[in-house]
Amino acid sequence: MLCNKAFYRLCPYIIFLLFVSEKVAFHVSLSSDIVGTTRGQTIVFNQVDTNLGGGYNNATGVFTAPVAGTYVFSLTFNMYYVSPYATYGELQIMINDVMKLRVSNELDSYADEGSASGTTVLVLSTGDRVYVRDDRGKMYLYGSRLTYFSGFLLA
Repeated sequence: MLCNKAFYRLCPYIIFLLFVSEKVAFHVSLSSDIVGTTRGQTIVFNQVDTNLGGGYNNATGVFTAPVAGTYVFSLTFNMYYVSPYATYGELQIMINDVMKLRVSNELDSYADEGSASGTTVLVLSTGDRVYVRDDRGKMYLYGSRLTYFSGFLLA
């Protein structure tokens, strides 16, 4: 059994371990359409709905992991047809400039718009950078919260 003096010395650490847990989650979307992306472009989701832990930067479009752990990331994009050269789109979830997930969509002559989604579970270190990149260019992405990116710390 701990004596009172030792207990009070450990009290701040006990409180920290019992009541303070790192909460990290973000959900961001495009507020307006992106008309004609370029190949290699980082998609900057400017509408921030949730940013627990402060990891997402809506000026750069990059989420920086504030703590190490297992994260879940999800991406949905909605694209529309403008020309015969803009019928295929592919967005990628990148970690430190390495592609970890591809989400693609191809429009045909009967559809003038379409959507695609993907989810992945990844282990990150503190400071890892996660973002969405356009791999193909010439995409027309819907805004109005129809294109969005989210992630959260699982464990």
